[in-house]
Amino acid sequence: MKQVTFLILIISLSTIACFSQTDTVFNQVDKSGLKEGYWKKNYPSGKLMYKGCFKAGKPVGEMQRYYETGELKAIMNYIEGEKRVFTKIYYDTGELASEGYFINEKKDSVWNYYSYYTHTLTSSENYTAGIKHGIEQHYYENKQVSEEIEWNNNIRDGIWNQYFDNGKPKLKAKYSQNKIHGVYIVYYPVGNIYILGGYLNDKRHGKWVFYDEDKKVRSEIVYNFGKADNEEEIMKKDSVYFQMVEKNLGKYKEPTPDDLMRRGFE
Repeated sequence: MKQVTFLILIISLSTIACFSQTDTVFNQVDKSGLKEGYWKKNYPSGKLMYKGCFKAGKPVGEMQRYYETGELKAIMNYIEGEKRVFTKIYYDTGELASEGYFINEKKDSVWNYYSYYTHTLTSSENYTAGIKHGIEQHYYENKQVSEEIEWNNNIRDGIWNQYFDNGKPKLKAKYSQNKIHGVYIVYYPVGNIYILGGYLNDKRHGKWVFYDEDKKVRSEIVYNFGKADNEEEIMKKDSVYFQMVEKNLGKYKEPTPDDLMRRGFE
């Protein structure tokens, strides 16, 4: 808590030092020709693009970006001497779209994303210098985890789990070098196994067993590198269980916030 308070204090002091000057003094440079003090830039239309404070050519304190229509687009908090920049990105409705850290204009650490429609947390991702690395999680509106995917240097590699909105498992599988590989299990909402099968390098392979809700075997299909004899039966079963697995992706397609800060503050 003390560390957070200290961080806020430093940001506040940097901002106060910069904005103590009048608003009429802006877009100045120092003896070396570097940006100094309060700066702002407009779109060709005359609308404000960004405003903030610079010291020796580098931003300090709070920087704000705007949509050309006038709404706040992003807020970035710079600390002098620090590489990490905490950033909040907003939809043009004013609601928070995402938040996290940039290091050298690349996403780093945990990034959280919020729904355009419900404003609730929809997903979180882990980054290392712009590379997705670690567990990615998606959430239901009730804050329960709906899906987990493990990433290793921008490649899906590791666990892939899905859950019902009560927290019970819906699917358990694994990725290996971006391909589904190994045991593949789909569950009924009550917790019993619905489908037990396997993948080999992204292809269904081996025996797949379909169970009734009372745990009795309903049917079996044997795959050989993605193919089986009874294609008609397979297609019928696919439509049933893929609808079940994909149900937690949500009713709406979420807008994806742009990586707004890659352009920097020209």
